[in-house]
Amino acid sequence: MLEYVWLIPLLPLFASFVILFATKEDPHSPMPFVGIAVMGWCLIQSIAIFSGVVSGAHHLPYEANWNWFSFATDIGGRPFAYSMPVGVLIDGPASIMLVVVTLVSLLVQIYSVGYMHGDPRYKRYFAYLSFFTASMLGLIVSSNLLVTFACWELVGVSSYLLIGFWFEKPGPAYASKKAFMTTKLGDTGLYLALLLIFAKVGSFQITQVQNFVTMGYLADWAALAIGLGILCGAMGKSAQWPLFIWLPDAMEGPTPVSALIHAATMVAAGIYLVAKTYFIYAASPLAMETVAWIGLITALLAASMAVVAYDIKRVLAFSTVSQLGFMLCALGVGGYTAGLFHLTTHAYFKALLFMGAGSVIHAVHSNDMRLMGGLSKKMPITFITVFIGTYAIAGLWPAAGFYSKDLILEKVYEHSPLMFWLLLFAALLTAFYMFRMVFLTFLGRERDAEKHHHADESPAVMTVPLIILAVLSIVSGFALEYKHLIQHLADYKLPESFAAHANHPNPFLIKWGVMGLVLGSIGLSWRLYGGQDQRLAESIKERLLVLFNILENRYGFDTLFLWMVKLADRLAAFAHWFDSAILDQIFIDGWGLITRIFAEISHLFDAIFIDRTVDGFGGLSNDVGVGLRWFVRDGLVQEYLLWAAVAVSFFMIFAFWL
Repeated sequence: MLEYVWLIPLLPLFASFVILFATKEDPHSPMPFVGIAVMGWCLIQSIAIFSGVVSGAHHLPYEANWNWFSFATDIGGRPFAYSMPVGVLIDGPASIMLVVVTLVSLLVQIYSVGYMHGDPRYKRYFAYLSFFTASMLGLIVSSNLLVTFACWELVGVSSYLLIGFWFEKPGPAYASKKAFMTTKLGDTGLYLALLLIFAKVGSFQITQVQNFVTMGYLADWAALAIGLGILCGAMGKSAQWPLFIWLPDAMEGPTPVSALIHAATMVAAGIYLVAKTYFIYAASPLAMETVAWIGLITALLAASMAVVAYDIKRVLAFSTVSQLGFMLCALGVGGYTAGLFHLTTHAYFKALLFMGAGSVIHAVHSNDMRLMGGLSKKMPITFITVFIGTYAIAGLWPAAGFYSKDLILEKVYEHSPLMFWLLLFAALLTAFYMFRMVFLTFLGRERDAEKHHHADESPAVMTVPLIILAVLSIVSGFALEYKHLIQHLADYKLPESFAAHANHPNPFLIKWGVMGLVLGSIGLSWRLYGGQDQRLAESIKERLLVLFNILENRYGFDTLFLWMVKLADRLAAFAHWFDSAILDQIFIDGWGLITRIFAEISHLFDAIFIDRTVDGFGGLSNDVGVGLRWFVRDGLVQEYLLWAAVAVSFFMIFAFWL
């Protein structure tokens, strides 16, 4: 199976074209089952590879390369042929991510059969899903950073198509453009980082770049610049501060798309890329510290914004941004294992939460939690599974989040107690707003009688994926923690200088003390939103209205970016005016006019003076010649000599006279 790992990204890519072009569009087309079957095979192959890695049958890293293209070049005057290979590179994190992406994608596609049934672009939707998954899988297995970047951009294109799937509506059309342009802003930094890598190393092969860096050949300033460039790309794709403004608006796409984007594909790509190039950050402590603070700021800001959101999908979107901040912060403080551990567990319970939210939206036809309430009896399976996902993301034992999030907090404390307390506050906010979502949606009284009356449990094609993800949200953390499996699969030995001044926390206090604080946060959420009467929550909102408005306006980041866009438009308009009115009309056209004027003057002077003078001398010479011929008789040499002597005499007299 490992030798044919290259099939895992290629099969979904092939399936996407088959689904898109094989038959005509039909709301009841059977073509989506082609994508489901292909993804089922990819999952089986991924599980087989993962099992081989765990059992020791496969020795990692596994790398296989084939010649992509070659070209002639020279260095120092010596010509040679440069070959660009393309191939696969499978290590421990890649083996985990293959299972995560294929499993979540398969469950999302099965879930979408029920959710998207009857949509006029039903077949196209599944083609986009397969293409999206193929792009992410290519990014995971690629051994070449240039191919990784190509797959990275294909992930962006796929997200644009899926977020704006209902493009006839203004919301999705705007959200897709916003996501595309914001992520491209970050991708610029990644592109420059790749150029610098090639300029310094002369190769895009990950193993060759890693050897070059670990042997100390890369200058410190270059490691810092490359690390910050890669971080820019991760900030865009993984929605880190300040480029997180696109992710809440991405909720305009179909809910299964949100589950796939937020759990296993697009937003996971940035975190995975930082982990994939972790050797760069190991060579630059400043770049790694920047990663940690960007993740910490993101976790805090997103968690605070989720507290005041009432759109159920936006709450989950802010939750995703915050959890991605946890992962990035972990990577920045040296918690390589912790960051990838949380990336894995988060994929399961976040896919569960989004698909659970989709089940609710499918039932009540609204995203507003203020119009829900009391749905636990109408939708028991959805309620139980969403509760399990919320329990897991809050970090309560024995769910998956308990193991991965506490490991992050432990690593952050080793690096900086200040960062630990700030990140712990974000974790407490997570428990608060996630259980607030559960209480407002499923408990208490119904706040819209008509929507509550028509609400009903989703069909099995939607609830079975929820049940599978709920089980994984409980057992995946313990399974990866058992016998330190996650440390075996995803570990990176940093230089000793990183651990020279590490703090030493009490693991027992971190785990159970944090859990006690989380339970207190959940109790506060229950006090404000769990009962029939929510007047206390409303009174607090009235007293802190200014703060609530700031949070609802996302700290003004959207306003700031829109102002920057308008400023850029005005600068572009000014540049166009300056180019057309000043450069073109004055310097280009004006200089051309002056040149034409001088040309006309030159032509006039040439015609009046030069030409007439030349013609005059020509006519004079002709007249003199005629006169001389009258004086000189043909054939009389003596007369020729006489006139020549006369001419010489006149010339000598004239010369001596002057």
